[in-house]
Amino acid sequence: MRPNWTPDDLPNLRGKTAIVTGGNGGVGYYTALELAKHGAKVIIGSRDSRRGEEAIIKMKQTVPNIDVTVDPLNLADLKSVRSFADTIHGKVKGIDVLINNAGVMAVPTRELTADGFEMHFGTNHLGHFALTGLLLPLIEKNHGRIVTVSAQSAQMGDIDFSDLKMDKKYRPMAGYNRSKLSNILFARELNRRAKKKGITSIAVHPGTSPTGIGRNAPKGTKAFGLLLMKIFGTPPDQSSWPSLIAATDSTITGDIYVGLGMNPLKAKKPKFVDFPKKALDVQLAEKLWLLSEKLTGVHYDL
Repeated sequence: MRPNWTPDDLPNLRGKTAIVTGGNGGVGYYTALELAKHGAKVIIGSRDSRRGEEAIIKMKQTVPNIDVTVDPLNLADLKSVRSFADTIHGKVKGIDVLINNAGVMAVPTRELTADGFEMHFGTNHLGHFALTGLLLPLIEKNHGRIVTVSAQSAQMGDIDFSDLKMDKKYRPMAGYNRSKLSNILFARELNRRAKKKGITSIAVHPGTSPTGIGRNAPKGTKAFGLLLMKIFGTPPDQSSWPSLIAATDSTITGDIYVGLGMNPLKAKKPKFVDFPKKALDVQLAEKLWLLSEKLTGVHYDL
């Protein structure tokens, strides 16, 4: 990876197919835009189809003649995840890049997904776990790359398997941090299991970016978050860079964690960063994997 990498360094992606969850806004929008700008056929998975269509109109105003479409995807509903996957299987013969980008953050009061999971864990982790497994045959056909977007706060995450629904004690950021740790554990375990099939799975983090992901956070959390973003924040377009690098640079493997530095005195450039210590726990990753298969009903043929 070049030390001064920018999206201009992306290769020609003509003939490639990419799926971006949450590509209608924030970091996902710029991820989808740059992939399409460099020639890829991009399919956005969006919970709100109207916002997805509006995003595509905006993209084409910037870069005409790009190939971008949107299909409905609600990661908090496994029925929707299966429907989206079925749609993709009917649209494309193979997938070169899957970017698991969408997510929720700091939901103020405890909420459950359509399938009864705690909202952060069910959306950010289980939704993407199920989607990836359902699309895996298409990814395998193209020896594709899977990029799962975590967060720096994953280092504060903890998984209490005895209270997965957080009905004993609910704290918004604890729920979010747990889901982001789960993202890395999933990405690493998937890479371990799938690399023999020619598939690469990579975890990234986008730094701190002023997007709409925390729109529902409690006032105190939101105010603190806005302060952090003012000091350390990175524009959403630049926060997409780790995902773009991981998706297109063949020298980056699943043993590498790509993120953005947060030092306000230095340029925020993509770099290789250390995994949170708990994300290196192989037994924890395997336990989470087996539980995720059980909860989602999606079993990987690996």
